Amino acid sequence: MDIKLPWLEDVRNSLSILFKVTLSLSADGVFQLIHFGPKNFSIHLVSADLDNPAELIALQERYQQNGIYLVHLWQDIWHTRKEQVLGRITSILGFNQRIHGRKTQVISVDQQTADDFFNHNHLQASAKCRYKFALKYNDQIVAVAGFSNLRRMKNTDPGYRSAELIRFASLTGYTVTGGFTKLLKHFIGLYQPNDIMSYADRDWSLGQAYKESGFECSEITQPSVIYLDKKELIRYFPHRLPDDRSEPDFIKIFNTGNLKYILYL
Repeated sequence: MDIKLPWLEDVRNSLSILFKVTLSLSADGVFQLIHFGPKNFSIHLVSADLDNPAELIALQERYQQNGIYLVHLWQDIWHTRKEQVLGRITSILGFNQRIHGRKTQVISVDQQTADDFFNHNHLQASAKCRYKFALKYNDQIVAVAGFSNLRRMKNTDPGYRSAELIRFASLTGYTVTGGFTKLLKHFIGLYQPNDIMSYADRDWSLGQAYKESGFECSEITQPSVIYLDKKELIRYFPHRLPDDRSEPDFIKIFNTGNLKYILYL
């Protein structure tokens, strides 16, 4: 899983073709980067040889201080989620087509429908959710949000209930203006939680959508250790490693943690 030139070139070539621009690889110390100068956006192509998440966090924060949005793209994510990576970058760069949320209809969907949508349109694929709602436009689902059940929270008043927004995704290539807020309001109206919490992946997100919707950043979680199956390119957190695993088949990688957001209601 060492970074190889063909992988770096595949990312560069794919982005150059998609956005019809000439891109080049550049080095910032040990880090390999692709820059979209006019957009103040950079992609760090992460080597599996790196073993210190603090270095990645420092790199990202240094670029943010200079007004540059930097994301960390790992080699395995590129190989297994290439279409979703390209879709996410398209969205970040502002090249999505826009649909007005007021033209959409909120519907309930089952887990299989949510799974299909998230697997095709969310960088982290799907997750089990208790409540699933979608926005429909011209008979097509264009956004889906998945929520947990309502939970009691320690050190709160009796009857206080919190829910988690587990997943939200729009159809690749589209931004539903006001869609995120519309689905939140629908869930709040039905189940009346006292707060909604959610996590933004620091590898890819600055949490802007949460901030714009009234969420407050309550915590920055620590980076997590992840074990990557070198053959299947499947990621496992330590507590979910297969019992019959062979140690040489896995390498230890990490993420840069999460931004925890809470919407108080």
